[in-house]
Amino acid sequence: MRAKIELLFIPVVFALTIFVQCVLFHYLIYKEILLSSLWHSPIEFFRFYLPAATMAVFFSSFVFLFKNKWWTVVVSIFFNLWIWANLWYYRANGILIDKYAVSMIGNLNGFWDSILALIRPADFVFLSLSILLATFICIFKGRGQKSIITFAILIILSIVMGLTNGCLLIRKYDKDWSYIKPFNVYDLSYFYVNDHSICHYLIYTTKDLLFSDKTTYTFTQDDIEKAKHFINTSNNFKQQPKTPLLLCIIESFNSFVLTEAFMPNLYNLTERNQNILYVPNIVSQEKIGASGDGQMIIQTGLLPLNQGVACMRFASNKYPAISSLYNKSAGIFPGNLTVWNQYVISPAYGIDTSIVHKGDDITLTQKAIELTNHFDNVMMLTLAMHLPCNSYSEKSSLNISDTVPTLLANYIKSSNYTDMGLKYIVDGILKDSSLVNFTVIITGDHKLPTDEDFGNTYGYSRLIPLIIYSPEIKQKTIITDTCYQMDIYPTILHLIGCEDYYWKGFGVNLLDSAARHNRPITPEEAYDLSDKIIRADYFRKFEEQ
Repeated sequence: MRAKIELLFIPVVFALTIFVQCVLFHYLIYKEILLSSLWHSPIEFFRFYLPAATMAVFFSSFVFLFKNKWWTVVVSIFFNLWIWANLWYYRANGILIDKYAVSMIGNLNGFWDSILALIRPADFVFLSLSILLATFICIFKGRGQKSIITFAILIILSIVMGLTNGCLLIRKYDKDWSYIKPFNVYDLSYFYVNDHSICHYLIYTTKDLLFSDKTTYTFTQDDIEKAKHFINTSNNFKQQPKTPLLLCIIESFNSFVLTEAFMPNLYNLTERNQNILYVPNIVSQEKIGASGDGQMIIQTGLLPLNQGVACMRFASNKYPAISSLYNKSAGIFPGNLTVWNQYVISPAYGIDTSIVHKGDDITLTQKAIELTNHFDNVMMLTLAMHLPCNSYSEKSSLNISDTVPTLLANYIKSSNYTDMGLKYIVDGILKDSSLVNFTVIITGDHKLPTDEDFGNTYGYSRLIPLIIYSPEIKQKTIITDTCYQMDIYPTILHLIGCEDYYWKGFGVNLLDSAARHNRPITPEEAYDLSDKIIRADYFRKFEEQ
């Protein structure tokens, strides 16, 4: 009798390993544990834990098919890796991994320090569970009896538990029968995992990788009518801008650091020059694509895809980009051109020459200004403020209190270092006049990608700033309204004299007060229509008409 009980130890411990991993992941992502609901709301308690229990029973049933049990440790460790990848990806991007994220693994080249900054001590609990399982298997020498009957009973039980969970979800979501299908994602992954489990999501993602969905889209007549609201009827596919353009896209640029203490040079520009538009409260609209999405929004006025990243999935599309309006456009990039598929997407935006710069933000800015002597359009991307912000923070002389979290302190110091580079742009406007005839855009690609709660330290917020210098701006304008990243594109078109360009963008010209308070489309509607436009390669077909 004792021997039979001992044979159950390994499957029970394996089931508990899967169950606890699912529940702990849910807690780290959603901050929910629902222990008190056992007596307050037993049905909700049951539904909360049932998905994890279902997966635990399902996987543990296979223990009874094989005498050797060491494979359970391999499964557990693989599940650890899957959970870690999703935790860290969520902390960086606010979403979970999907098949499109898997295709962007090349973006990690040179950024492993950023991954390390996302690790928390609680993450190692998952590994300890696998070690505990391995210990039990060592004690019982990794072997046990096979039992087809027990396997069949547990499989049937897991199916019943899964159907029960589906019925509870149908009840919860007002008879929506799609919830009975646990491996068909019916909504964003964030909500899917909340209703099922990270283990369910592993099976779904594997299925999604093996069976690709339809990526392209055919415009309906209704879509065409909606898109027409953002098209100039003049069909002006090429305009000559009034001024040359220097576009500075600052990595992870949040507005709260644009102060006299942290970024004195850029602050000086906003204070001393009258040809300035300053908008401190821009909502970052990137999704999974981070810098890739931010660059696309600024260049084209489009919004990111609902799934995947346009610069990876649809880099060969026709895009109505700002850079394509100019005769000679250059882009200067830190790192390498494989990140965010830059070597393909830059030409799609009309950038003829792409330059990889191996120096820091100071030498990069100097090189960008040098390029303005040879190109009428230059786009510059910085890197110093990239998570975990420790590459150049030590080069800043700022003194930050020891009570400030290390990541935040490094970010502020990195922004100060980036500002040292921006000094050359500020001087080109205020002192030596080398850029006085340019339109100069300084903004962020996206908000600081971290789930850290910094409270109100130094006025911390995740809004990004927009600073525009232009000879077309006759009086300094500060807009404190909450605006959107999609507004940058039409504002640039207005300032370079290309408002008749055939694609208006979804945003509004920020200098037009009436437009800011009477938008033609909500951000939510714009996301949906933009997704269809990109997947349909609408602009290529539009120009061919």
